[in-house]
Amino acid sequence: MFKPIAGVVPITAAVLTVSCATPTATPAAPTIQAPAPKVNITTQKTIALPGVGGHGDVVVVDPGAHSAYVAQSPDNNLVVINTTSNTVEAVVPQIADATGIAFSDSYVFVSEAAAGAVAVIAKPTWKVIATVPSGGKSPDALYYDPRENSVFVSNVDSNNMQDFSATAPFAIEGALNLDPAPAKSGPDLGTYSSAEDKIYQSDGNDVVVIDAKTRTIQKVFTLPLSADATTKDIYYEQAHHLLWVGTSDPRLLAIDPDTGKVVYTVKTASGMDQLAADTDHGLLFLGESKAGVMGVVDLATHENIADVKMESAFHTQGYLPSAHLVYAYLNQSNKIEIDNVSKP
Repeated sequence: MFKPIAGVVPITAAVLTVSCATPTATPAAPTIQAPAPKVNITTQKTIALPGVGGHGDVVVVDPGAHSAYVAQSPDNNLVVINTTSNTVEAVVPQIADATGIAFSDSYVFVSEAAAGAVAVIAKPTWKVIATVPSGGKSPDALYYDPRENSVFVSNVDSNNMQDFSATAPFAIEGALNLDPAPAKSGPDLGTYSSAEDKIYQSDGNDVVVIDAKTRTIQKVFTLPLSADATTKDIYYEQAHHLLWVGTSDPRLLAIDPDTGKVVYTVKTASGMDQLAADTDHGLLFLGESKAGVMGVVDLATHENIADVKMESAFHTQGYLPSAHLVYAYLNQSNKIEIDNVSKP
């Protein structure tokens, strides 16, 4: 089925009128042509998930493992979707309030917000083989750094970050207090850039730039947001050397990662949570909870080209490259919707 996309106008057919007294036909009324869609979103499949759902923090797609991971709460699960068959492959239970997710070739790492820890799950047995203290309160965002072979975890309520080895015995390697202190709201999501070996971490209305090798803060950018707004997820677009920063304001910001200067501002239907990048088509998907839509931004033109209707409180999705599929978690109905993406 085709997903409804805001801004589409129906085509009105031309009308020919004929008078009985006069054989001459009046000129045809002009045809009103709907603007061609700039992206096509088609629902391929919907997967019902086990449990009751109600909230999901992130969806992360792992192309190498042919898997998509869903942080599912209040069921306290990690759900593994097989992206080849598009079925539920495994449910990893007893993940205490799953939030952030990262992965290496051998493991999946999941933040346990309620336990103050990170669960280490082995592939492909999908068994928890270790639990690592997060070094703070309410762990959330996770980053796997292949260059340092480390995992970084940010802690919301203690405004700090800890890192540990990505291989057994998963030893703690360091800790870092985040700026500014005290924090406006604590760290949310962010991104790791392998090309630069840097972490870009949202924190209140700031973006904190962290050197992953030295475990030091290089810069802190304060963004021009409304008084009660905060930064959310971040995507680093290497091709244009831009940081796309989601916010709880109805706007997405593109900033220069060297100076913090706002380069582009994209108006959106509402604030957003998780971002997912489509590197095949140069698109960015936004989980917009208040509007209940998945915003679609064209990274080349810096415009919001579609608002795809989802459901109330929807806010998280991941993208599978090459297959052109978005895995969107409908947390209220507790389903994964798989949408095919194409450009005309």
